[in-house]
Amino acid sequence: MTISRKPIPPFQATPEPTAALSHWRLALLRGTIWGLHGMIYAPLFTGLTELLKSLGVGAPTPVIAATITGTITAVLYGAREISLMSSGIGAAIGVVLLIALTGPFAFLQTILIAAVVAAIAGLTIRFPTRCATHVAPKALSGLAAGTIGGLIVMVTERQLDAPLSLSVVLAILVSVNGLLYVLTLRWWVAFTDQLCNTIIPCYIAEASIMALLASVAAGSVWLVSGPLTDAEGLWWQTASLGMHAQLVPAIVGGIVGGSVAGMIFELFRLSWVSDL
Repeated sequence: MTISRKPIPPFQATPEPTAALSHWRLALLRGTIWGLHGMIYAPLFTGLTELLKSLGVGAPTPVIAATITGTITAVLYGAREISLMSSGIGAAIGVVLLIALTGPFAFLQTILIAAVVAAIAGLTIRFPTRCATHVAPKALSGLAAGTIGGLIVMVTERQLDAPLSLSVVLAILVSVNGLLYVLTLRWWVAFTDQLCNTIIPCYIAEASIMALLASVAAGSVWLVSGPLTDAEGLWWQTASLGMHAQLVPAIVGGIVGGSVAGMIFELFRLSWVSDL
């Protein structure tokens, strides 16, 4: 008599999470990252806006502030080594000169000295990722995105004949900057690589960007410390006090705009551009 044996079923591994669940987790992660990006963007934009208002710039203020902020935050997001080096130089110089300098031109002197020192460092220090992280195209992508976002805000305010709340402005700017950055960065890399190979050496472009980041970091030290100083009546301190009065709604708008935009980027499967 033959005994029939049932075939032993193959080993079955524990089922992995569904693709939809994994996709939502990535969306939450990307929303968190861009929310942090918005939290950094907000005080920078607010501080620059108040400085420009103190100088009497007028209607183009949101465009100029958004352009500079978009350039800086794009580099902070995409080129961390240069960002850390430049910010460290600028912050250190800002702290030292905040203690050492006085007078109506001390703020501008601090920004200029920080920019010069950072530019020299960029030209002389051969850090490992020099010319390998596409710093120039990332800066240009942020610059273009910031300019477009600022123009959207300026035109919207003119159409409404009333200023938008700062939270709404920051939500618009952070989302527009993020969208244009991920959509256009590859084009900027292709365009700028060809330009740098023929006209501008990449180390000069990187040194210039380091100078910009360091000057903003040094100026940020002064603006953050404005309420603690006794330099009453100076234009930069007026800007500092104005920035501090608006920080909470600005940061809320930046976080909300960045978080929502980041989740939408992932849900629509836009590239993370982390390979550039």
